[in-house]
Amino acid sequence: MNSHPFLSVSDVTKTFQENSGKNKIKAVDGVSFNLDQGETLGIVGETGSGKSTLGRLILNLLEPTSGTVTFNSKNLSSLSTKEMRTSRREMQMIFQDPFSSLDPRMTVGDLIREPLDIHKIKSKQDRHELVQSTAKSVGLPANSLDRYPHEFSGGQRQRIAIARAIITNPKLIVADEPVSALDVSIQSQILNLLLELQRKLELTYIFISHDLSVVQHIADKIMVLYLGKVVEFGTNFEIFNNPHHPYTKALISAVPKINPHDRTDRIVLLGDIPSTTSKPPGCHFNPRCHLAMDMCRVVEPALLAIKSDPGHQVSCHLFVDESFTQ
Repeated sequence: MNSHPFLSVSDVTKTFQENSGKNKIKAVDGVSFNLDQGETLGIVGETGSGKSTLGRLILNLLEPTSGTVTFNSKNLSSLSTKEMRTSRREMQMIFQDPFSSLDPRMTVGDLIREPLDIHKIKSKQDRHELVQSTAKSVGLPANSLDRYPHEFSGGQRQRIAIARAIITNPKLIVADEPVSALDVSIQSQILNLLLELQRKLELTYIFISHDLSVVQHIADKIMVLYLGKVVEFGTNFEIFNNPHHPYTKALISAVPKINPHDRTDRIVLLGDIPSTTSKPPGCHFNPRCHLAMDMCRVVEPALLAIKSDPGHQVSCHLFVDESFTQ
């Protein structure tokens, strides 16, 4: 049994230079986590929190400014172009808008087969059979392969995108807001499909979303990002039943409740998320936090593990030092 995590992200930072060259934008700031094979990590936060950038760093579509991403015991930054190309078939991405990510000039069959052509997987006849079986496995109609993306609904187009992602038999899939553009009824169908495929294919997911109700349905672990930093990390159960950070509590309070007896008071966040070029000093969340103290405006809190549950981490000054361990 492999003692190393299947996916390990260690102190990853990504800094962008503005066109003027005067300002540096730190989109991802010192993110670390481990994920075992077959698990799903949900990454949540508002627009501008760094979720999508982190997803691309994990797949090595962006090179980190510092830190390392180790996938299946391989440090992705140290791989040659040829080695990275080989590893690429094991790591795939599902995008938010399937219409813009699918070439409208290609038939559905060609779109699904394209990854096999790129990576030279199987013979021509075997590719055709694999395309048919993959299309069936994601719930596409039998007559869909000769049609074009614009002939399909949003939910069906996302099924095409999922078929493209799984046809190379990957081990890791990063799904970037894969259901946010879909109707609620279709969202649940796509989420259930992703869960079914995960069980069948032993997939590991990074699931990026701004919607905690969606993440609650699919994730084993949850990371809450704010302006590129992790403010809370824990299991699905701990995050939803014992949230610590005020930002996490605010996000959870906005999740609709079916049972009227479960309703809690909505925590309304003050203002909008600041620009990454002008992050507030101290705790970056302090201007929007109704519980902020003087210390919060000066000292940046560290991400610390809770002693009673070491897998649950939070970055907040509101809790006494005795509650945490380094």
